Amino acid sequence: MTLSADPVARINRLYLGGEWVSKTEDDPVYEVVSPATGEVVAVAADPTIEDAERAVAAAREAFDHGPWPTLPLAERIAVLSRFCDEFEARKDEFDAAWTTESGPTLAHAAALDGGVVLIWRSLLEQAKELRLTERREVPDGVVDVVREPIGPAVVITAWNGPGLYLAMKLVPALLAGCPVVLKMAQESQLTAALVGELAEAAGLPKGVLSVLAASTEVSAHLVAHPAIDKVSLTGSIPAGKAVMSACAGRLANVTLELGGKSPAVILDDIPLDDVLPSLVPGFIAFNGQICAALTRVVVPRHRHDEVVAALVERLGAMTVGDPTDASSDLGPLASARQFERVLGYIDAGVREGADLVLGGGRPEGLDRGWYVAPTVFANVDPGATIAQEEIFGPVLSVIPYDSLDEAVDIANGTPYGLAASVYAADEELARRVAGRIRAGAVAVNTAGVSLFAPFGGFKQSGFGREFGLEGLAEFLQYKSVKVK
Repeated sequence: MTLSADPVARINRLYLGGEWVSKTEDDPVYEVVSPATGEVVAVAADPTIEDAERAVAAAREAFDHGPWPTLPLAERIAVLSRFCDEFEARKDEFDAAWTTESGPTLAHAAALDGGVVLIWRSLLEQAKELRLTERREVPDGVVDVVREPIGPAVVITAWNGPGLYLAMKLVPALLAGCPVVLKMAQESQLTAALVGELAEAAGLPKGVLSVLAASTEVSAHLVAHPAIDKVSLTGSIPAGKAVMSACAGRLANVTLELGGKSPAVILDDIPLDDVLPSLVPGFIAFNGQICAALTRVVVPRHRHDEVVAALVERLGAMTVGDPTDASSDLGPLASARQFERVLGYIDAGVREGADLVLGGGRPEGLDRGWYVAPTVFANVDPGATIAQEEIFGPVLSVIPYDSLDEAVDIANGTPYGLAASVYAADEELARRVAGRIRAGAVAVNTAGVSLFAPFGGFKQSGFGREFGLEGLAEFLQYKSVKVK
């Protein structure tokens, strides 16, 4: 795929079941709009229900009759290692495509996709020691306990990390032996085309992978399809509920990662100089368009103004601009839809009485594209809309508390439970507080989650785990073979 000669790239083919399918001028297209300029930068073939049917049929055939599910694990590892080699070789191109279609700075894209290679290779190394068959002597005889692939899988990813989702979702599914229909975000046309090229170059067998950067209509058709045995989704709570409903009739296996409203709980004894270096990027990376972003800062009431002032100083000094410019700390939001969503939440914060102390709209001088300045609300009520709902943008709520128990209640007081951070000079105290927080990943005196350890949510942040061997296990099922 080339994005150079024509200012508007043309992508007129889809990677379906390991083959490229050309589309005609009469087929539907999707216009990729640059978040930085608001201009069309690519026109791509828009996958249809018929394309989805072809992808599912290929995956079902590959599972029922193809060699992929029954290949020795070592052979699948070898193919996926070549896939990783191809990704690494074209990583710069992948970074540029993601920046073009979704607006992360090139620095953010390069850092995250560099991590993708490490995650990918780490999983393949761990898998080399994996035993898929274990003989057990039990009271009534001998049993072989076997782990087998669940079946054809639909893997649904978001636009905020197309490279990361390869290592997080796609590779574990393929490694387990599941043929995959990869349903990427409709905005992710450029990176989707690249994924197809990488898979082709790696030599994935026929039927094992299809890539569709498709609409929600196509997504709904895929998850409800009777030939699909597994669905893995990263998305919103409403999307997760829709997937569960669609899969309920046939009891298809589901893994859901449904976002968060992650708190950073600051205790009374820690200097802000030990907090801000991780808290600020833990909130603002990719403009807060990360599921584990620390969008609620829970602080002792008597330190509230001190914390707000420090956050305003750091966030206010950041440069918002062209994501391809190395001097930009932050680029635009990913889409016009996301831009309007975030502005709507900012309006709600003002209406509900929170103190808007930084940002609140477009940065000065950026009149086109989907730019929103880092925004801080102070004295936020824990029950306010901006403190309860996932905004997926650069909007921070600072919430005061009067006691440690109240801080924990605030941290746990949303429908989400994906990630959290606890900051305290007394590390043992911080660990005790972390133990009381209902979240799938808690960081002590830092921010973020480990991408080499089990990751997933509590409560409405979903269920199932990704990364590490636990992520691979989501695509395996147990069979017991009793031996005479």
